[in-house]
Amino acid sequence: MNRSELHSTSEQQDSSGVQQATDLESEPSPLLHLVAPMVAIGATMIVRKALNAGYRRATGSDAPGPRDPGVSIARVLMWSVVTAAAATAVEVAVFRITNRPAHRPAP
Repeated sequence: MNRSELHSTSEQQDSSGVQQATDLESEPSPLLHLVAPMVAIGATMIVRKALNAGYRRATGSDAPGPRDPGVSIARVLMWSVVTAAAATAVEVAVFRITNRPAHRPAP
């Protein structure tokens, strides 16, 4: 079902002819489409700083960087996977939270 079909089916009539709103009726504000990416970037930066601080506390050294020749490639790749997974999880959470319908009709 494409977006135009979703909008055209956002209201349904019951047997008495009264229109009832469905969950598809309320779209998030266009402003949220501008704010959500900024919030996601900020939240991702905070999570990365927290991960780096946790790594430093746990190992006593800074987190491995991609240009550090003294760190094995396996350790750099593992750290990259961990930080990428955490950043992706934060971004998904932010976008899901900000794109929730603002109004949910009562059952």
